[in-house]
Amino acid sequence: MSKKRSGAYNRNRGTRAELKIINELKELGFTGVVSSRSESKAMDNNKVDIIDKENKLPCAIQIKHTIATPQYFSIREESTIPNEDFCIIWDKQEKKNVNIVTIGTAVIMDKQLFYKLLKSYAK
Repeated sequence: MSKKRSGAYNRNRGTRAELKIINELKELGFTGVVSSRSESKAMDNNKVDIIDKENKLPCAIQIKHTIATPQYFSIREESTIPNEDFCIIWDKQEKKNVNIVTIGTAVIMDKQLFYKLLKSYAK
């Protein structure tokens, strides 16, 4: 696969991963979530892939759809979003024969965000 074709392929996989999470968040009741690419170049450049136009989402979300573990601290430092409000949703990819498949999804976040969510859940 050429570099140009590979880049477009990876971008399309990333876009599909974003849309999947957006749809799941909408099913959870966050009806104002959209891709930052379509709404805010500034937020997209700030390492935020999903924004909530209704401000109900408790965190800023970056989506990673990769084989390698995302460099959470490096990515977070490139953003001006407060650490306790930033998370990465990671679709772990694995190469199976000639295909690349998702083998699981995890969320990487600051401990303070985790505690804030736990407190909210406990109420």
